[in-house]
Amino acid sequence: MSINERTVDLSLPREPVTRPEDVPLHEDVRWLAGALGRVIRRLEGEEAFRTVDDLRRACRARRRGDPGAPDLDALLDRVAELPVERSAVTARAFTLFFLLINTAEQVHRVRRRDAYRRQKEADAQPASARWAMRRLREAGRTADDVGQTLEQLDVRPVLTAHPTESTRRTLLSLQARVAELLLEREQTASSERGAVESALDGEVELLWLTAEVRQDRPTVRDEVSTVLWYLETRLLDASAHVHATLLRAFEDEFHVAADSLRLTVPLRFGNWVGGDRDGNPYVTPDETLAAARRASYGILGRYQRAVDDLVQRLSLSAHVSAPTEALRGSLTVDRQDLPDVWQTNRRRNADEPMRLKLSFIAARLDATRRVVAARDAGRPERAAGAYTDVAAFDRDLQLVRECLLVAGAKEACATVFDPLLAMVRAHGFHGFLMDVRDHADVHRAALDDVTAQLGLPPLDGPALRRELLGRRPLLAPHVPISDATRQVVDTFHAMRTIQDETDARAASTYIVSMTTEADDLLRVLLLAREAALVDLAAEPPVSRLDVVPLFERLDDLERAPAVMRSLLADGVYQRHLAARSQKQEVMIGYSDSGKDAGMLASAWGLYRAQESLASLFRGSKVALRLFHGRGGSVGRGGGSPVYRALAALPPRTVGGRIKVTEQGEIISQQFGLLPVAERTLEVTLSGVLLQEYSDWRDANDCDAGEVARFSATMDALAARSLEIYRKLVHESDALFAMFLAATPIAELADARFGSRPAYRPGAKPGIEGIRAIPWGFGWTQIRLMLPGWLGVGSALAEVIAEPGGLPLLRRMARIWPFFDDVLGKIEMVCAKADLAIARAYVDRLGGDRGLLSLLEEEFAQTVQCVLRVRDTDHLLADTPVLQSAIALRNPYVDPLSLLQIALLRRKRATPAGDTEQRARIEDVLATTLSGIAQGLRNTG
Repeated sequence: MSINERTVDLSLPREPVTRPEDVPLHEDVRWLAGALGRVIRRLEGEEAFRTVDDLRRACRARRRGDPGAPDLDALLDRVAELPVERSAVTARAFTLFFLLINTAEQVHRVRRRDAYRRQKEADAQPASARWAMRRLREAGRTADDVGQTLEQLDVRPVLTAHPTESTRRTLLSLQARVAELLLEREQTASSERGAVESALDGEVELLWLTAEVRQDRPTVRDEVSTVLWYLETRLLDASAHVHATLLRAFEDEFHVAADSLRLTVPLRFGNWVGGDRDGNPYVTPDETLAAARRASYGILGRYQRAVDDLVQRLSLSAHVSAPTEALRGSLTVDRQDLPDVWQTNRRRNADEPMRLKLSFIAARLDATRRVVAARDAGRPERAAGAYTDVAAFDRDLQLVRECLLVAGAKEACATVFDPLLAMVRAHGFHGFLMDVRDHADVHRAALDDVTAQLGLPPLDGPALRRELLGRRPLLAPHVPISDATRQVVDTFHAMRTIQDETDARAASTYIVSMTTEADDLLRVLLLAREAALVDLAAEPPVSRLDVVPLFERLDDLERAPAVMRSLLADGVYQRHLAARSQKQEVMIGYSDSGKDAGMLASAWGLYRAQESLASLFRGSKVALRLFHGRGGSVGRGGGSPVYRALAALPPRTVGGRIKVTEQGEIISQQFGLLPVAERTLEVTLSGVLLQEYSDWRDANDCDAGEVARFSATMDALAARSLEIYRKLVHESDALFAMFLAATPIAELADARFGSRPAYRPGAKPGIEGIRAIPWGFGWTQIRLMLPGWLGVGSALAEVIAEPGGLPLLRRMARIWPFFDDVLGKIEMVCAKADLAIARAYVDRLGGDRGLLSLLEEEFAQTVQCVLRVRDTDHLLADTPVLQSAIALRNPYVDPLSLLQIALLRRKRATPAGDTEQRARIEDVLATTLSGIAQGLRNTG
């Protein structure tokens, strides 16, 4: 038996067990597969259908080890004979099959949530709000304690652009319709399902006739449009629902009223799309302004619809309950500002002053929306009655709320009106909180350009501080600067414009990528002063933005406490902190640290950095918020279920305040359907709430000595894995040469998934220049999943070989959430890996076969060691749902891998001058890239 087949046997059982509660999912998948087959047969013909079905059957037979099943070489030869046009149909079939499977799985998540809701009250769904509240109550927490924590809860998911996101917005909408029909089909009597199934057939037909990948690379504004779709159709509704669910669970479990918490804001949403300039030359100041204005236009529309609904519902009569004097006075002002609205509504609402007030509010929102649209179109205009800021809108809403309460409509206020007011306080006139990001080197270069034009030496640390304590502008209109410097300066002016047009929160975070020293933040403050965002010489000092260091590589994470300590002690930076209410955000980067150091060393470096930073800030008067730059896949530091990831954070490092990036395919998986978005946000809030009260050390009677042993063991694991990872990835060219030869990384540039290039601008093609996301993407596509396990096996084996090493690792996995989470991610990535497929890529496309053999040995050792630590025969033994999903998907990912290998060979053999043929091949390759990403549920 080859090492390839041996590791497959170790990874997953050949026939995973299906739980009874998951049978409906498998029935949905079979029905959708049949629908897709019928569409292919009808629209593409019998021969095309047979090609797809025969390949599916052959790959399944190989996976099951059926007698006479073809091996990989035979399958590759069969696929290589397909003409490009037939390859295109076959690739689309499997890619769209996965899109349908993913939809069915999301529907099943909704089904399982609903099943829990129908059960007895005692059976709360794990990680739900009720489950969390019950745990807190049973642990002896009081209503006052939990209420205070809820009041301070501040959770911010941040949507980011992703160059390997593979799901188009068009398909997201189509998926949502399929999901709704699947749920309707289940709830419809079998005798009446025909109409629903016909509608489903129609949606699958439309799916087949819709391009699964774009025909042109999306622009930044296309990406902005997609995240706004999530905001307007998913996130706002989901957050309102989860807020209400959280408060209801608190009331039910602690038997207290939550009136004082109804207008709290536990959830806000951040956005990088349109603001993340690091490595993306297409994110210009104009794009940043456009993104903010379009978000504002969208949220104003949402408010307008909500107010229109209130106009219909709040029909309180003045004869039954007299309006307050404050409301009467405001109507007088409204009548003067908006006489047309008065003329239209004065008779109809003569006895309904609350309705009349809401009609004026709706008109003001409409006018405000017209102002925003005019700015976005480049033709600013004034509109009578438009709100100048969100505070004025809030005051108007408060007038209506006060009237409701005076009338005694307490329950109507809580259920009908307060959700709108809470939404306004959470999302203002901005909708998304826009983060702006750029590289530390960009700011250094910009200031060097300015000083050179002025005939001054570059600004060192003391000079930076002197400038920040002065008021003399660095730039004057006549000073010539480069286009690159102008872009940097204009970005700060764009932030100022957004704040002035919307509110100060709308664009108040500036993230500095690759921060290595304190001066990296001071340079940003000095550049921001040119846009009148900062004036540290004023009394009191003024700063309208939070400057956030991003520590990414392992060395930077280790230096992070020292950098922040120097800033906290810096008199100039202290003035900035005073202007920002003594609050500091620090971002830690999972993606680049993973690319830099590998799984174990990166995870441990991040953990230690969080502990050290939290300890440092606890000793100061400055409040810390950690921003976790987690990616979706294990190779980027993500890959964990939400609740487990939160439980794995170091104790006393969250404090109820957290930001977490949501990237790429994770956005569509977690927020694509409204009920799934609700569940995702509920689990997130519950996890952050429980994290505030949880300490694994106390829960397991783990004394200081044992904690020290755990830390020392992680030090050893991280050091050994880092040594192996660095030797292969950074100190030798062979692995990167294999990466270029065997993976479709070059084709990613043509796949039209996103606007960001795969390499940092100006960087040489190589491990240092490639971005972390495409690095993970390439290894995922060939099923090697290398960033998630390289170095792990050797590190674990060394500890296991020590006396008492295996029992120690087993106890760490059993009681330490961090180590359990790390092992869980390694298990998942090893279960998704397929070394036989990876070897086929290397054999057919190029790469050092001797090096691959070494990698196979390391992978096998990783699997063996993880199984020993878990004390089990198969990976993911405690997560049968994931185990089953991977095993069931693999036979259908295999055809896409085979097609990709054959097409890459064909493309490379096609003369460069035959542009038409190469373009046809590249189109099909883009489909395989998307399909494998959909099938594995991981891009990069």
